[in-house]
Amino acid sequence: MVSKSGKSITFLPDDVIVQVSHKDQSVLELALRVGLPLNHTCGGFGTCGTCMVFVRKGLEKLPPRNEIEAELASDRGFSDEERLCCQMEPIDGLVLEIPESKV
Repeated sequence: MVSKSGKSITFLPDDVIVQVSHKDQSVLELALRVGLPLNHTCGGFGTCGTCMVFVRKGLEKLPPRNEIEAELASDRGFSDEERLCCQMEPIDGLVLEIPESKV
Protein backbone atom coordinates (compact mmCIF):
# COMPACT_ATOMS: atom_id res chain seq x y z
CA MET A 1 0.00 0.00 0.00
CA VAL A 2 3.00 2.33 -0.06
CA SER A 3 2.76 4.94 -2.78
CA LYS A 4 5.35 5.21 -5.53
CA SER A 5 6.23 8.68 -4.25
CA GLY A 6 6.96 7.19 -0.83
CA LYS A 7 4.42 9.40 0.94
CA SER A 8 2.88 7.28 3.65
CA ILE A 9 1.65 6.96 7.22
CA THR A 10 2.38 3.94 9.40
CA PHE A 11 -0.25 2.63 11.80
CA LEU A 12 0.87 0.62 14.80
CA PRO A 13 0.63 -1.89 16.42
CA ASP A 14 0.32 -3.86 13.17
CA ASP A 15 2.83 -1.83 11.10
CA VAL A 16 0.24 -1.07 8.42
CA ILE A 17 1.76 1.37 5.92
CA VAL A 18 -0.84 3.41 4.07
CA GLN A 19 -0.28 5.65 1.08
CA VAL A 20 -1.07 9.31 1.62
CA SER A 21 -3.43 10.58 -1.05
CA HIS A 22 -4.35 14.16 -1.84
CA LYS A 23 -7.97 12.94 -1.85
CA ASP A 24 -7.90 12.13 1.86
CA GLN A 25 -9.38 14.86 4.01
CA SER A 26 -8.32 13.48 7.41
CA VAL A 27 -6.28 10.65 8.88
CA LEU A 28 -9.57 9.04 9.93
CA GLU A 29 -10.82 9.03 6.33
CA LEU A 30 -7.48 7.60 5.20
CA ALA A 31 -7.67 4.80 7.79
CA LEU A 32 -11.27 3.97 6.91
CA ARG A 33 -10.46 3.95 3.18
CA VAL A 34 -8.03 1.09 3.70
CA GLY A 35 -10.21 -0.77 6.20
CA LEU A 36 -8.35 -0.09 9.45
CA PRO A 37 -10.57 -0.79 12.46
CA LEU A 38 -10.59 2.70 13.94
CA ASN A 39 -13.53 3.73 16.11
CA HIS A 40 -15.28 6.97 15.22
CA THR A 41 -18.53 7.18 17.15
CA CYS A 42 -19.32 10.82 16.27
CA GLY A 43 -18.68 10.33 12.56
CA GLY A 44 -15.53 12.45 12.44
CA PHE A 45 -16.78 15.64 14.06
CA GLY A 46 -14.25 15.63 16.93
CA THR A 47 -16.80 15.37 19.72
CA CYS A 48 -16.38 11.80 21.01
CA GLY A 49 -12.63 11.17 21.18
CA THR A 50 -12.91 7.55 20.05
CA CYS A 51 -10.52 8.04 17.10
CA MET A 52 -7.68 9.13 19.42
CA VAL A 53 -4.26 7.77 18.52
CA PHE A 54 -0.74 8.24 19.86
CA VAL A 55 1.65 10.08 17.54
CA ARG A 56 4.87 8.04 17.82
CA LYS A 57 6.78 9.86 15.08
CA GLY A 58 6.20 13.14 13.26
CA LEU A 59 4.47 15.16 15.98
CA GLU A 60 6.60 18.16 14.99
CA LYS A 61 5.12 17.99 11.45
CA LEU A 62 1.55 18.44 12.69
CA PRO A 63 -0.01 21.86 13.03
CA PRO A 64 -1.36 22.83 16.46
CA ARG A 65 -4.72 21.36 17.40
CA ASN A 66 -7.69 23.14 15.89
CA GLU A 67 -10.36 24.59 18.19
CA ILE A 68 -12.50 21.41 18.16
CA GLU A 69 -9.60 19.10 19.01
CA ALA A 70 -8.09 21.52 21.54
CA GLU A 71 -11.32 21.71 23.51
CA LEU A 72 -11.74 17.93 23.69
CA ALA A 73 -8.04 17.42 24.50
CA SER A 74 -8.27 19.94 27.33
CA ASP A 75 -11.46 18.38 28.72
CA ARG A 76 -9.94 14.88 28.66
CA GLY A 77 -6.41 15.78 29.69
CA PHE A 78 -4.73 14.49 26.52
CA SER A 79 -0.94 14.57 26.32
CA ASP A 80 0.68 16.29 23.33
CA GLU A 81 1.06 12.89 21.63
CA GLU A 82 -2.65 12.06 21.87
CA ARG A 83 -4.42 13.36 18.78
CA LEU A 84 -7.76 12.84 17.07
CA CYS A 85 -7.54 11.20 13.65
CA CYS A 86 -10.65 13.01 12.46
CA GLN A 87 -8.99 16.38 13.05
CA MET A 88 -5.53 15.59 11.60
CA GLU A 89 -4.53 15.94 8.00
CA PRO A 90 -2.55 13.00 6.61
CA ILE A 91 1.09 14.08 6.57
CA ASP A 92 3.87 11.99 5.10
CA GLY A 93 6.03 10.19 7.62
CA LEU A 94 3.62 10.05 10.55
CA VAL A 95 3.73 6.95 12.73
CA LEU A 96 0.48 6.57 14.66
CA GLU A 97 -0.38 3.98 17.28
CA ILE A 98 -3.98 2.87 17.63
CA PRO A 99 -4.54 2.02 21.31
CA GLU A 100 -5.17 -1.69 21.81
CA SER A 101 -8.50 -0.98 23.47
CA LYS A 102 -9.69 0.53 20.19
CA VAL A 103 -8.84 -2.26 17.76
